[in-house]
Amino acid sequence: MRLCLIGDSHAAMLIAAHRADPAGDALTIFAKPGLAASDIVVEDGILQAVSEDLCKRLTGMGTSDRLDLRDFDAIVIAGLVPSAFAAVRLQQGHAVSGWPSGARALARALTDGPGTPRPLMTRSAYRAALVALTESSLGATLARSAPCPVLLVPQPFPSDALLQMEGKYPVFRRVVRNGDGAALTEDLHAAYNSVFRKIAGASCLLQSTDTRSHGCLTRADLMRAGPRLAEGGRQESDDILHGNATLGAELWAGLRQRLRTPVETTSNP
Repeated sequence: MRLCLIGDSHAAMLIAAHRADPAGDALTIFAKPGLAASDIVVEDGILQAVSEDLCKRLTGMGTSDRLDLRDFDAIVIAGLVPSAFAAVRLQQGHAVSGWPSGARALARALTDGPGTPRPLMTRSAYRAALVALTESSLGATLARSAPCPVLLVPQPFPSDALLQMEGKYPVFRRVVRNGDGAALTEDLHAAYNSVFRKIAGASCLLQSTDTRSHGCLTRADLMRAGPRLAEGGRQESDDILHGNATLGAELWAGLRQRLRTPVETTSNP
């Protein structure tokens, strides 16, 4: 198949996996770290790079700065939607009433004891806010402009190695400590699906439960030595944001299955 991969730095894990096993798929890469709406213009199915930085990176990848998206069988969007970091920031000043910690906070508030230390937010309000962020994201804008099927691969959840980093990522640590990880992921995934299912030809390829730990983190072995977009580059040893080629390979397998192309694995030769 002819696939166009559009994304930010999280496209790198998919690129590495594709290079290891192309499986007959031709991949055109249109990506740069921190890809933003100001870097591109999309009109009548034509994707045009307009920032100097993006044009320079595309030249290095051998990609034209102008692509006709009608030339592709499908588009894969990597990242470019609200991440788990956005989700935790959105609720960090509140207790979400439908989460385990929120239920406990509500129960305390209904007793004669001390009330909740943080204001309560209903789960429906939290999801509505996540949906609004997703609807206005670059990923959703691209999907609405695409003339062919679109598969969204969101930024992976951060590595569970962050739990060993004293003094860092306190909000994630609190979410895990309170047992809220699965609820956060459920709400974030619901927001993705709510938005992308309304876009003709678009769907989401979400991270499987087998790759996650504590509900809202990724197993550290799938996040070590993540590749950079730059050829041969590797993320820093303490990076907890980027998936590696192993995680990329699992996502590619799911992507090919979604597109109804054969997938060969050790369990499905």
